[in-house]
Amino acid sequence: MDLTKLQAPLERQLSLLGYELVHLETAREGGDDILRLFVDHLDAETSGRRITLDDCVAVNEGLLAWMDVEFPNLRETTAIEVSSPGMERPLAKADHFRRFRGRLCRLQTRRPVNGQKRFKGWIGEVADGSVTIEEDGVLKTVPLDELQKARLAPFDEDKTPRPKHLAAVLTPAPELGPDDSDVETSIGQEN
Repeated sequence: MDLTKLQAPLERQLSLLGYELVHLETAREGGDDILRLFVDHLDAETSGRRITLDDCVAVNEGLLAWMDVEFPNLRETTAIEVSSPGMERPLAKADHFRRFRGRLCRLQTRRPVNGQKRFKGWIGEVADGSVTIEEDGVLKTVPLDELQKARLAPFDEDKTPRPKHLAAVLTPAPELGPDDSDVETSIGQEN
């Protein structure tokens, strides 16, 4: 399944429903192909609203008829799952890194960047197609187009030394809150 063909149309359709596509991925579980959509409210940054099971149901129902028209064979071979981004939310766009500036994240790149593929650091500036993170007191720049996987790492924040170089320029990012672990929801459409 070519996610690049699905991404833009799904983003447009979800925005009409009032949601943002945070991340899109495929998986294979028990012999079934699964298309996972991680969604958030378009106004999540300003409203503080979190995705609920009702939101997942609304997105699922709002997409089914549209998908049957736009991608008629997709649901015949693939189950659709809609989920909240959760506390370890994926970071897929420059805006995601900007929104969570000052938070700890884990990154993995497709190819080594200065001899390294895996990073865990505090999110700093995002500019010129790259994100700067501080890892173990060292500033590192990672090109966004080299990212294979990136997620917030909230459970490691208390155990990881605070940034030294970025501390002066970082402002606290939005709190995810303890109730987010209760919000991790998913609704799927079996094929």
